[in-house]
Amino acid sequence: PKTAIDERGKHLMAMATMKVDPELENLLKEKILHLVDTQPRIEPDLLEVISMPRPTPTDEEQAAHAQVMLAKGRVFKQAIPDAPPPEEGAEELIPLEVEGNLGDLLKDMALLERAGVGFGKEENFRLFLALKELLHKHPGLAEGEKLLGAKLWGKVVGVQSDYIIAECVVEGRVANPPLPEEPPRSDVPPDPVGSGAGDFVTSSNEFVYYVTPAPGQAWTRLPDAQPGCIRAARVVRKYFTGELTTRMSTTKCPFPGTEGDYLRAQIARIVSDCRVAPHGHLADRTAYAEGGALDVSLSDEGSFLGMTGQALCELSKCAWVHSALSLLPQGRSQYYNYGWTPPDDNPEAKDPRKETNLHALRSVPLHPTPYTLHPT
Repeated sequence: PKTAIDERGKHLMAMATMKVDPELENLLKEKILHLVDTQPRIEPDLLEVISMPRPTPTDEEQAAHAQVMLAKGRVFKQAIPDAPPPEEGAEELIPLEVEGNLGDLLKDMALLERAGVGFGKEENFRLFLALKELLHKHPGLAEGEKLLGAKLWGKVVGVQSDYIIAECVVEGRVANPPLPEEPPRSDVPPDPVGSGAGDFVTSSNEFVYYVTPAPGQAWTRLPDAQPGCIRAARVVRKYFTGELTTRMSTTKCPFPGTEGDYLRAQIARIVSDCRVAPHGHLADRTAYAEGGALDVSLSDEGSFLGMTGQALCELSKCAWVHSALSLLPQGRSQYYNYGWTPPDDNPEAKDPRKETNLHALRSVPLHPTPYTLHPT
């Protein structure tokens, strides 16, 4: 009724003119924003729990927090090569222009925040500087390799520390670790290293991945994805500890590597299953009838004019397709022939063990279940 609305408006106006204790007002704002951010399920004791005062940190905890913030701030202060010596007591910053492509990270993160996912503006800027530092220092590169670009891949939460992951394009790549000159015939070698120049991922080692516990700390290069680790990662269920060198102790399936190999295998699985593109952005020109090689690239000029962020959000599930080759049961994106040859009496025979990938540009909601009981 209109009278009830009028009474409610008068009540709100009266509350607006009341003098509220600033400390109480700030506390209420903090708790309301916490409810908006977390959106928890309302239970009887919830309001009582969130209204409890926060514990006061001890001097040791404050000192440890200060050390962490100093470590994060060191990314702001790096030496510039070939620069004049600074004045006594002064420190130089990272160069404004670094060689390599960073993209527009801050704009991309703003789009994610519109979808309710993000790190916050301050953390976004720290991540931007951390990626800039990665391009500036390019750690872990072998002779002849060159870091051309880097972008934020994501974050994996660990028990002791987290992993912030960067996906990088490296020119002149070599296998990491190096491949043996004469591998055993029974071993499945990893996928060939890629250049990251294409728009369709055809190898589990298309990109190089770096990790760091927090912005401002050192970047560590992950090894290439190994087929044995990918096969084992499909059945292993284990929390990340945050230590790359930790040996994996599993009972369900022995894992042939460290936590760094496990993290790299899970990244390969996620990229294979979750890398998508709008329908029409890519075109499959493979001559399947003639047995031609896979040929997937950008669609013809004019057939895909791009979309705004709002239009992408309104697309249905059927309007998205996978833009990466599926991982085969043997743990590779491309089938590896163990040395099978057709018999002399039937030279046109096909390898009975050959595994085939799922359709290159398969629709996201319609593609079959991956080769595992537990999809990524």
